[in-house]
Amino acid sequence: MTPMLLVCAPLRTEARALRRGFGSDVTRHRGEPARVVVHRSGFGMRRSACSAAALADSDFDVLVIAGLGGGLTPEMRSGDIVVGSQVRGRRSRPRELACRRPAEELRSEGFAVHTGPIVTTGHLVHGAERAALADTGALVVDMESAELVAAAGNRPVAVVRIVLDTPREPLLDVASARRAVAALQRLRHIGAPLVRWATAIGTSCADDTVRSDPSHEVP
Repeated sequence: MTPMLLVCAPLRTEARALRRGFGSDVTRHRGEPARVVVHRSGFGMRRSACSAAALADSDFDVLVIAGLGGGLTPEMRSGDIVVGSQVRGRRSRPRELACRRPAEELRSEGFAVHTGPIVTTGHLVHGAERAALADTGALVVDMESAELVAAAGNRPVAVVRIVLDTPREPLLDVASARRAVAALQRLRHIGAPLVRWATAIGTSCADDTVRSDPSHEVP
């Protein structure tokens, strides 16, 4: 039996896109339907912390946090995929993440995939602050991942973010709506690679499986 994959998506639009992708036949593995639950975990750090606490004792084998994020470096393009090697938050120590094999599975689908640190903040990031975070080596900023990884306990966890805005493609310019639609469409197509990764590792310690330290949907 395939392992249970829990996918946390902060926003309703993100959860809807992921459910459509995971609900298709493409996420079947070796003829068996994937065992996937997509959970809308809520926007921002406070709701994410509440969701993590509520989900920690749930019955799942692998955790993925997925959604949109802000690219920090000029090389990023809207629609690129970032698989976090580490997640950093202001209220917690940096945590290492499963990275190499999820990235390989996503690249096998032809996606542009970057790997590197993801940083979580309590607010939207613009201008000079975006550049300052990029100087730390981070690739993407979000508002949830550092809180949500606590739900994994001793289970494998990965963070996958689709880049929405970048230093060259700011969040509030005239093309934002078009980029958001395209990024959500990309989010719909990451299901099959993530199921392959989750199935391959199950609950065992694969060579790049990193288990986070221990620490219901929130409107």
